[in-house]
Amino acid sequence: MRKFKANKHTIIVTTACVVFVLLSSFYHHIDKYLTGITFILLTLLIPTTFILVLTYVVKGFFQIYKERKNLTFKFCLPTIIGLTSLTYIIFSPWQLDSENLESEVEFRACYEGTQNQSYIKFRKDKSFEINSTGVFFSDYWFTGHWRKSADTIFMKFDKEIPRLLSDTIIIRNEYLVPLTELNKDTTINYGRCYYLGYCKGLN
Repeated sequence: MRKFKANKHTIIVTTACVVFVLLSSFYHHIDKYLTGITFILLTLLIPTTFILVLTYVVKGFFQIYKERKNLTFKFCLPTIIGLTSLTYIIFSPWQLDSENLESEVEFRACYEGTQNQSYIKFRKDKSFEINSTGVFFSDYWFTGHWRKSADTIFMKFDKEIPRLLSDTIIIRNEYLVPLTELNKDTTINYGRCYYLGYCKGLN
């Protein structure tokens, strides 16, 4: 019976570790390409499997202490697997990230609103991606291709164009100003524009 439980726990812990590592490693693409119930289920699986592994590790330490006079490697194996996975998850600087499979970022820009944030990554293969997040777990992606001439960026969107942008962008004072804004007779509101670089946490 003890051998059967050890085998069962090993399978459960190993499965939970593999699922967590795979989902967390490929979360960039899960978030970017999946929607609806599939996205929700896969996202919920990440904390669920992490809690499961953590529970098994804590429980395993108590069981090892309790059975310390009659320990076998197989009995300790679930705890070893879980502890190794937690060490990798929490401390490893070499964690897998599916975004590394994509083209290198050439430059980026960020917009920070009072209740939302958005960033653009212009990649060297001339693709771009925009990820906008906000209150109530809102999460939107926009993709397409770009080219740059002097201080002008031409953006071809795969689908709809998000607000605060247009298909032609002018770089002015380190901000990405839509051509539609420059054509107006009013003063440019840079607070409604993306700025070059990483997000600074201004709001």
